This record gives sequence, structure tokens and C-alpha cells, in this order.
Amino acid sequence: MILFKKGMACLLCVFLVVPLFTGCASEDDKHKYPASFFYRDYEADTAYVPAYSASGAETDHGSVSSIEFLYEDIVFEDKDIIPAGSYDFTCTSAACYDIEHTAMLFSKDIFEKVYPASTTKLLTALIAVKYLDLDSVITIEEDNCGITTWGAQLCGFLAGDELTVRDMLYCLLIYSGNDAALALALSVSGSEKEFVKLINSEAKRIGAIDTHFTNPHGLHDPDHYTTAYDIYLIFNECLKDPFLKQIFTTRSYTASVTGKDGEIRSLFMEPTNLYYAGIYEPPAGMTVYGGKTGVTNAAGNCLIIYSENSSGKGFITEIFNASSKDVLYGEMNELLKMCR
Repeated sequence: MILFKKGMACLLCVFLVVPLFTGCASEDDKHKYPASFFYRDYEADTAYVPAYSASGAETDHGSVSSIEFLYEDIVFEDKDIIPAGSYDFTCTSAACYDIEHTAMLFSKDIFEKVYPASTTKLLTALIAVKYLDLDSVITIEEDNCGITTWGAQLCGFLAGDELTVRDMLYCLLIYSGNDAALALALSVSGSEKEFVKLINSEAKRIGAIDTHFTNPHGLHDPDHYTTAYDIYLIFNECLKDPFLKQIFTTRSYTASVTGKDGEIRSLFMEPTNLYYAGIYEPPAGMTVYGGKTGVTNAAGNCLIIYSENSSGKGFITEIFNASSKDVLYGEMNELLKMCR
């Protein structure tokens, strides 16, 4: 049985005397929380960080410049955790989070800027399940949703195709379709531009303050960046949603597509997660329950996953900017060995 630790996120604004949510720690309560709990003061780049509705309209629920975030289920350390004798990782960033004990077992440069590639789609999925009905139907307006980038991972949608939001999310997270990401973004906000406003607002809301996205899919843009820690925060939020957890544990899926001529065709999706594809095997005693891949020339090979050891204890591990898939899965296995 997959166990996902539940927690409560609390946010305190400095202009407020009383916490916004019950359960938030006061100044006097800080000492009650162990150091592994996430607790950090942030200074935003501007005095006001606007919030946006699904339509992209600015709301009055933005945040002031100094915000304190406290997550009871988030692992946080402000410096690298590298135990003696650890494997010498070559990737840009790597981390191993013990969910059961809210402790970090290993971390390397998780606050350094990285390109997220398709791990971007985790936040797109999180927003889609928040704002869309899973059974509502999305109609594709252009072939491949207008994406013409060479080498982009595409489901091959044609203008006039119809899919449910439910099937589109499988296309997004299992096959990592960039056209699926854009289709969901347009369904939520009406335009990619307005969705970008929303996605960045949502990132800040959950504490991913070092993230700035320019699109919903992760195709490279030098101004589209994040950190390994921010992606961990986003993935942790995804694990709280039952439907997204279900997708993460699905090894393959067949979506139903209705063409503009009314004909129904099946779209079979194999996973980009090569543990699920059977190309790589995790260490003995570890079971990988899914996550999200990403790869571009600039981002390198990226992967974040949820796994459990033979005792049923849960872990999140991540690698960003590995030089090859062999390196990616080899170094991920080194992280998984820490979890047994």
C-alpha cells in the first residue's frame, strides 16, 4: 500500500497579527518544531507579489514582501547534507527526502538555478486538477496545439480532437506530451500568457519562490527556471491529490480521442519513466511508485520520484541535469540505496 504523509501548509504575512490558519506557529512556538521542518523567511523581489485567478485576472490576495512559510510535511535544510562516504554525484542537483521522518538524507545544490524541462508539467497538472472538472471535454484548436518546436514530445492531436481532462492529464504525466500541457493551460486560462501568470502565482503560493515559468510544458526558454527544491515542493503538493497519485502509479494508459469526424480512436501511452518501462531497475528492497521525467539539451536529464522501501517507508528522490540517461538512473539508484 502506498503511504503518503499528510500535512498542513500554513502561511503567515508580516502585516497580520493573527495567523491566517489555525495551527501556524507563532514566534514563541518556533522552538517546538525540529530543525528538519521547513521554516524560512523570504524576501520577494518586489514589494507585492500579485495573485491571479484562473482567468488570469489579478486578485487582491497577493502577498507582501516578507512571508514566512511553515509546512509540517516539508523537509528543509538550508545547507547541503552530504554524509561521509557518499557517492560523488556528477549531476547539478540531487536530493533524498525521508517523508516518514521529515528528514533530508542527502542534498547537493538544491537551491541552485536549474532548467526544469518537463518537470514543469507537475505544476501544470496541479493547477489543472484545481480548476478543471476531470470529466469536462477539451477540444483541440490546432494540430499539435500549435507546437512546432523540433523534437518536442507530442501526442499528435489534430484540430477538432476531443478528450476529457482526465485523459489529457494521463497524456501529460505518463507520456509527457507538450501539446497536452498547452491544451490544459488553454482550458484553464484561455491563453498561454494568462496561464503563465497563474502558474507563477501558484508556485509562490506553495513556497516555490525561486521558480519562474514562461510556459506550461518546459520546452526550453532561458527565462524558464526553477530549483530542485522548488520542484520537490511542487511534487509534494501533487502527492496530496488522489487522482494525481493514481496517475503516478500507472505504468501505461490508453486515452480515448474523438476526432472532428466523430470517429473514436485509441491513443496508447508508454511511460517516459524508464523504471516503469523496464529499462532500468531500482535497487533491491526499493519500489518506485512514479514521478516525473524531464529532458532538454539545456536541462539535461531530470527525474523526481516517490518510492517506498521494504518497510513501507516513503521517500522522494530527485536528480537534475544529469549528462545522460545512464547517469540519471545510475545516480538515482545511489539515492535510493540511502532509503533501504
